[in-house]
Amino acid sequence: MITAPRHLLPGIVLTATLAGGAVPIQAQESTDELFARARTLAFSGHREQALALCRQALERSPNYQEIRVFAARVLSWEKRYDEGRALLHETLRKEPDHLDARMALADLELWSDHPRAAVDVCEEGLRLHPQNMELWLRKARGLRDLERYEEALEAAKQVMHLDPDRHEARRLMEDITELARRNKLSFGFTYDRFDRTFDPWQLFTLQTSHRFNFGSLIARINRAQRFGDTGHQFEMDAYPRWGDGTYFYLNAGFSGDGIFPRQRYGAEIYRNFPGGIEGSLGLRNLRFSSSSVTIQTGSIGKYWRDYFFSLRLNHTPSSIGASNSGSFLVRRYFSDRDTYVGIVIGSGVSPDQPNPNSWIINLRSKRVGISGQGWVIPRLLLSGSVSYERQEIDTGVERGQTTLAAGVEWRF
Repeated sequence: MITAPRHLLPGIVLTATLAGGAVPIQAQESTDELFARARTLAFSGHREQALALCRQALERSPNYQEIRVFAARVLSWEKRYDEGRALLHETLRKEPDHLDARMALADLELWSDHPRAAVDVCEEGLRLHPQNMELWLRKARGLRDLERYEEALEAAKQVMHLDPDRHEARRLMEDITELARRNKLSFGFTYDRFDRTFDPWQLFTLQTSHRFNFGSLIARINRAQRFGDTGHQFEMDAYPRWGDGTYFYLNAGFSGDGIFPRQRYGAEIYRNFPGGIEGSLGLRNLRFSSSSVTIQTGSIGKYWRDYFFSLRLNHTPSSIGASNSGSFLVRRYFSDRDTYVGIVIGSGVSPDQPNPNSWIINLRSKRVGISGQGWVIPRLLLSGSVSYERQEIDTGVERGQTTLAAGVEWRF
């Protein structure tokens, strides 16, 4: 066996290999030089190689906490939250007052949809560093995401007190102030035009809502003009929360007029999962004068950057044959959660259609639509949508339905 002379060993290239590829490491490189190179690689998009260098540097200097914190941030960017969380907890066990580690952990919890954990991390840090603006800012964000708006506003005000020129805190205060408005009053109008069989339909909706600490309650009056007749329906919705990441949708509606279901009920549970994923399961029950329809429904959604993707599937059992329907939604958000445009494609009738008849539920159909909403002035929100649906009303016989909708909402 031929071995290299001892005096040549420092010049031999060492290699750290990960799934992302091999990273040559010079034996004479210092820990600081490895760290600097890892940062360069990470910020240029080569994150796996950067993590490899961080591991090599930590093998040489296991108490170099700044490298451990940076590696955790890179893992967070890659949505490998559990791995990043483990590194940061290790740092904080050794150095409880390590500010960078605490801020990185707060960011990780916010990005992974754990706002309560983020607030806890910030409060622990603020007991050690009560004047730290970065911790106050992250606490305000966590409280906002928990919908504890009054507390969030006080935390953001604390940042402004410490640094009046902090524009990020000012924007956060404006966002929280808007979200803290607990009341909404809205009016909507929907117009349906058919290319055969029916005269146009019209639906007017007046709605008011109030957000309580446990969730929101909504009261709604629907007035429809269809088949040469006019009818009214009264509905209540509730969105109670149950801990972090879980909430319910509950609905009840009543009408004494034949163009609406006499009674309608709905219940669905929604759950937020790591990685910006949301899932739900629920039921809708529509009771007409001579029949009753129960619809099983569920959805799965994914938030990615400024987009939301959602797939909803519906199943309606029947003694003469079950029917299925579904829709796929893509929504692009802009400045906030209330400003967006979206597109939806689907087949069959949605279980939450405002005024279905028992025979409409079973129609085979395909539809596509676009929608959007945005602020006109502070507190005033406008929305609109247009959709087209092709319905099979008999064997080989189809009908087109064009739907236009518009709404205005005032918050106070």
